[in-house]
Amino acid sequence: MKYTVLLFLAISTSVLGNTLENLPQVKNSFSCFSGTFESYDTWVSMLKRNPNFKLSNFPFQKQEFNQFKEHLDCTIFDYEVDDVVVQGFLIHAKSAKNAPAIIYNRGGNGGFDRVNMGSMMYNLMPLANKGFVIIGSQYRWEKKAKKEDFITNGKNDEYGGIDQNDVSALIPIVEMLSVADHKRVGVYGVSRGGMQSYLFAKRHHNIKAMAIKAGISDVFSFQNRSEKSKQLLSTIIPDYENNAEPALKKRSAIYWPEKLPAAPILLIHAKDDKRVPYQNSETMGQKLEQLGRPFKLLSFESGGHDMAIHKEDIDLEIQRWFSQHL
Repeated sequence: MKYTVLLFLAISTSVLGNTLENLPQVKNSFSCFSGTFESYDTWVSMLKRNPNFKLSNFPFQKQEFNQFKEHLDCTIFDYEVDDVVVQGFLIHAKSAKNAPAIIYNRGGNGGFDRVNMGSMMYNLMPLANKGFVIIGSQYRWEKKAKKEDFITNGKNDEYGGIDQNDVSALIPIVEMLSVADHKRVGVYGVSRGGMQSYLFAKRHHNIKAMAIKAGISDVFSFQNRSEKSKQLLSTIIPDYENNAEPALKKRSAIYWPEKLPAAPILLIHAKDDKRVPYQNSETMGQKLEQLGRPFKLLSFESGGHDMAIHKEDIDLEIQRWFSQHL
């Protein structure tokens, strides 16, 4: 694959250990803390243009923003995969060197639920502040693609199809950065990102640990949730009408748990999750137990899909998990 060739090229030309700007597959990069997000005040000023915005409901404080900006490097970058330009992000302490790395797989699809400054501050910067290098992909997405082109041109998210390459292509980047220890790599997936993490782990058995939050392990259960879910899958999965069952099984880790590495897996889920049924984590745990694989299931009676009411406990559990196993 193209990113493998680029890896060897990068090593042979002695860019190993340099910054993102020096890597051959990286086409463009800029700080997260720039433009609208150069300061807390410029961010809030932009949000105030929305008449429904209320600063009293804004979950971030100026002190928190300034602390992250002072101590963390946060970079948005474009990188090339299969001749397609994909956007990624990298977050780590400014003092980081040879630190454990975590590949973060977001939820959503296409342009929906992409990682933004708010989600970075809420989910990722606290983890980076604990000494981890966080890197992730927004998955390929052609903004102006026509619906009829969406699943056929190779430039769009296929919900666990060709977009798997976008996550795999992060490995050569991690291997070329001095801030990260490529021998200590973990995977953290949320919602659809859980499915993406299992698919990634099936390809890369050298990962050391996984954390899956409200993650999909059975795409059939997501499809059956509503007509809207079924329509989504039929739109973005190639040849869905003629290939639905094998396509969904290929994306559902409960059908191939033995193909996962023996890395310990943390499963986190609320029993009242309406978007991704709790059974995704419960059944996955049962499969792992049958195989004698190390795992932990952290469940909550309530909390919904985002489990925001348990954020403090979840953040602490994830930090402990990766600290212990990376």
